[in-house]
Amino acid sequence: MSSEANADRRLHNRALLGVGLMIVGLALYPLSDAFVKHLMGTYSVCQTTLLRAITRLVPLLIATLFQGGLFKVLYSAKPFNHVTRLTVNLVYTFCFMLSFSLASLTTIYVFSYSSPFFMIVLGALMLKEKVTRERWIAVGIGLMGVLIAMRPGSNIFESAALLVLFGTFLGALNKILMRRLAASEHSLAIAIYPNFVMILAMGILACISMAAPGSLSPQFTLVWKPMPWSHWGLFAIVGVLTAGAQYAIAQSLRFAQASILAPIDYSTFFWVVALDFAWWNKSPDTYTLLGAAVIVGSNLYILYRTRKEDAVRKAAAA
Repeated sequence: MSSEANADRRLHNRALLGVGLMIVGLALYPLSDAFVKHLMGTYSVCQTTLLRAITRLVPLLIATLFQGGLFKVLYSAKPFNHVTRLTVNLVYTFCFMLSFSLASLTTIYVFSYSSPFFMIVLGALMLKEKVTRERWIAVGIGLMGVLIAMRPGSNIFESAALLVLFGTFLGALNKILMRRLAASEHSLAIAIYPNFVMILAMGILACISMAAPGSLSPQFTLVWKPMPWSHWGLFAIVGVLTAGAQYAIAQSLRFAQASILAPIDYSTFFWVVALDFAWWNKSPDTYTLLGAAVIVGSNLYILYRTRKEDAVRKAAAA
């Protein structure tokens, strides 16, 4: 086999690995979000956010022991890039954690499906990635499938809509910044630093609320409520799930372009449907199944177009 064929196979395998890691990461997030929404029925946004950050930090720190140690993993040659990304991630996380207390899980995910539009625009502007007209059309069709699944004419615009849309834009920007960092930084560092910043932010809010009671709104006041051991166990599960999701997504961005990975965000729709059935005993209706078919079809077409475009470029280069 020629060296060119070997190179093509390695590139093909890396692309598939990136897609696979993104699918796994995106499957873990809805499951962890379901646990978080369940717990937020009892605990405040800030307490839930703090415990979520702590519990997912533990497995990530343990993982550093198998990757050369904490200093080797966390060392950065581009600290300013981390600061920019961590600021975006902090606001993005607050937006979605607050939205969990205001809207249903399904509504949050429906509006979050606008992420591919933001990803493609930001990928083209910041990473200079080429996006063909066919990909734009396919992503638009996929978004139409999401709207169909939500039943045309239903009232999907809840009070948290703008908050989720703003958080979705920041989430897309966060992924673009992660992809830039992935070229030089350790994947574990990309996943660990946001949790340190979140814990620090919660500590600052706690100090403010103690120094000046009533100065912060209830959503941003860290008031600790005692928890039974069973809830500690649920938070530990959330930590493991989100840590795994963060690491998988960070790794996926190392192997595939943002515009290729963006349509895979739709795959979370199927996990939400599965969670609705398994957790709350809700079965999808005809509109849901039709929308799912449109989403799957658009994603398959995007993958087909991507492979075809890659084949054309390789043929032209040869």
